[in-house]
Amino acid sequence: MGAFGELFGFEGRIDRLGYLWRSLAVGLGMGFLAVVGGAVLAMVVRPLGLGGFETGSRALAVSIMLLAMWSSAAIASRRLRDLGLEPVHFVPAYFALWVVYSVLLRPLGQLEPQTYGVITACWAVLQALPTVALLFWPGHQAPEVLPAGYEPPQPTAYLNWRGQS
Repeated sequence: MGAFGELFGFEGRIDRLGYLWRSLAVGLGMGFLAVVGGAVLAMVVRPLGLGGFETGSRALAVSIMLLAMWSSAAIASRRLRDLGLEPVHFVPAYFALWVVYSVLLRPLGQLEPQTYGVITACWAVLQALPTVALLFWPGHQAPEVLPAGYEPPQPTAYLNWRGQS
């Protein structure tokens, strides 16, 4: 698996340290992409007019967000597999938490921060808990893969009378 597959692939398992460094690499990579993309937009598009800059910056933000979501789903799926859990049951629930926050709670918190501020903060903590749990929860041992055609030793009725003395 190449570097692209390490950050965006769903196959395999990763341990805690692998989850940490891949998450940091994705965060730094997306930040770098945002800074460089914003600078390119400012140099190329902004002299042409503000409308094109706003459209380009919105498209850049959406593309970076989609890349980050794909990568976080891939990394979390691999870590969940290391924990012995099936990612299909957990990853959609995490994205549902994100959708509820971004569609419902964030706009409500902006309308009336004194009323919905505590709820929004609690929801943000609730979103961070799965990430922290994946980071600190110990993994399971991988099942031993036997070569093709190999059969494990079967118990026999053979008595080793020489080794017993």
